[in-house]
Amino acid sequence: MDVKTAVLNGELDEAIFMEIPEGIAVQTNKAARGYERPLACGLRKSIYGLKQAPRAWYSRIYTFFQEHNFIGSDHNHSLFINYEQQIILLLYVEDVVVAAPTRALVDRIRDKLHHEFQKTDLGPLQTFLGLEMERNRPQRTLHLSQRKYVHKILSLHGMELCNPVLTPADPHVRLEKAHEGREVNPEYWRQYQSAVGSLMYAMLGSRVDIAYAVSKVSQYSSNPDSTHWTAVKRIFRYRAGTPNRGLCYGLYGEGIGFTNADWGSGDDLKSIGGYAFLFTGAAVSWTSKKQSTVALSSTEAECIALTQVVKESIWLQGILRDLGAIRHLEEIKNIDVDNQGAIALARNPEFPTRTKHIDIQYHFVRQYVENKQITLFYCPTADMTADIFTKALPYPAFLKHTMGLGLLDHSAFILTETIGPDLDHTRTYNCYIN
Repeated sequence: MDVKTAVLNGELDEAIFMEIPEGIAVQTNKAARGYERPLACGLRKSIYGLKQAPRAWYSRIYTFFQEHNFIGSDHNHSLFINYEQQIILLLYVEDVVVAAPTRALVDRIRDKLHHEFQKTDLGPLQTFLGLEMERNRPQRTLHLSQRKYVHKILSLHGMELCNPVLTPADPHVRLEKAHEGREVNPEYWRQYQSAVGSLMYAMLGSRVDIAYAVSKVSQYSSNPDSTHWTAVKRIFRYRAGTPNRGLCYGLYGEGIGFTNADWGSGDDLKSIGGYAFLFTGAAVSWTSKKQSTVALSSTEAECIALTQVVKESIWLQGILRDLGAIRHLEEIKNIDVDNQGAIALARNPEFPTRTKHIDIQYHFVRQYVENKQITLFYCPTADMTADIFTKALPYPAFLKHTMGLGLLDHSAFILTETIGPDLDHTRTYNCYIN
């Protein structure tokens, strides 16, 4: 649902005055010293352009949710849950997404919202913030993609007819900073930043496979050169070859986390760390980011990356508790690591003299391991799905980890074969077209 002129519903807590808009004839007050002073408007409700307006609107709808027994999540302030009726509301400015066990409950909360606010009912969820969602109810799957957005940004940057490639980053090319003192063409600089920004939104939404490549090119936004622009165009070329690829939830698999770090791979010798959490067969949270400190060994780089994935796991566990999905908590506690030293440090502080400057970080992890809020497992490097977030990979490894993250083409289909006298006895095959 879309609330019309949402900001205008906000109630103001303080007295605010504004100048009368141009074109409106008003009287004036004569001040004590003889000169005329124009009248001002006293605002009763918030308006667009007022810096307090978003907060006022949120307070207004938050009060409405509370009146109807919805409780706001402590881990996501846009999430509201009615535990009695098992209704979930997700709010993004004026857009409201409703999920409930039955259509009758959805209609009930929709009618209450309509009684309180002017809104547009957009029907079953198909698009949200540029994300396209397609449900397969018989197979209980949800496919999340950004096909229209992909076509839009390819056309915007003149790459709709480019030749596609198999991977978003070339494993044989190492990007470096441009020479200092070189003057940057303002038009070229703006074009580069616009392209990186559009790719970053796709990466945050559903295209987990371009996370490392986008993170890498974004580090050169202040002073790009032709090699950096070539790297950006390669990401577009990869996107052009995989426009229908998206996350597919519900096909297979249990929840698990992966973390990895590529030691000293940055220009300034800082490591690249990344992680991903899978839930119902596809990634629900991921990142690829340069670490803030220089690690002295691969073990230290892995420990720093492990700290970030543990914090994300704790947050995801809180979200699951808020949603009442307690039975899935054990899945989010499991984290795969491909460094035996990092696991040993997290379980038992060994070699303290070699890791003094990361004491706080690995003590933080060890505390959660001891409390059994996190469980660490060793994963061979060849099977480490998070490897896709730390370096450019050759196509076979890249494809393997992409599939492991639940990122499939929209052309993937499911074939069901009846093997019994009725439809309750079936054999299901997951078939993917590349």
